[in-house]
Amino acid sequence: MPTITYVREKVRVEVPEGDTVRYPALENDVPVYCGLWKYANCHGNGLCGTDRVAVSPSTNTNSLSFMEKFWLRSDLKKNPNMRLACQVQVFGDVSVETQG
Repeated sequence: MPTITYVREKVRVEVPEGDTVRYPALENDVPVYCGLWKYANCHGNGLCGTDRVAVSPSTNTNSLSFMEKFWLRSDLKKNPNMRLACQVQVFGDVSVETQG
């Protein structure tokens, strides 16, 4: 089973292959939303673009979804590892940097 390491929070979680980064984070009190977005978000449907995280290595994840390309178009220029926590699936061990 892949392991997700939430670097800033020093939390490691084993997840089933293909799981997203969002649900294990929320289940382990790892914040993926900042400010008001903790309450006003799309609940993991990829429609709001507010659960931005940096995930590496990208080789252990799925390809960017259409919604990620749309929401992260400017962020990806600065950091190619930016993803939406609700859209990125893990297929191997990854490290996740939350926006804190």
